[in-house]
Amino acid sequence: MTETIVQAAQPYITAIVTAIIGVLASMIIVGLKAIQNKVDKWLEARTTAAQRETIHKVASEAFALAQTTFKELGGEAKLQEALSYALKQLGKRGISVSAQEVQAAIEKAYLDYKAKAVQKTMNIVQ
Repeated sequence: MTETIVQAAQPYITAIVTAIIGVLASMIIVGLKAIQNKVDKWLEARTTAAQRETIHKVASEAFALAQTTFKELGGEAKLQEALSYALKQLGKRGISVSAQEVQAAIEKAYLDYKAKAVQKTMNIVQ
């Protein structure tokens, strides 16, 4: 008898768990978007449009490099590798920005990556 109750409740439990996952994923996406907007505004106040475009491009490259080349390192070590790469590349292009500004752009690339991963997960769950 207990098994039949559990079997009868299974579709409802699955629906509830799926709904909870969807709500949590939505909240994460909203939070990531808010952080992303703050990073964008912060960068806009300190650089030209062309510089911002280059900074974001190099930061995305740096993030991708750290994710693929330095898989065995922890998050902070990967960030330092990405930061080092990005600062060197920006220096070669004559863009002088602080390490904090470059770190913000790398963090934005990371948040974009995470938002896409969460969105992909939501699509799979649905």
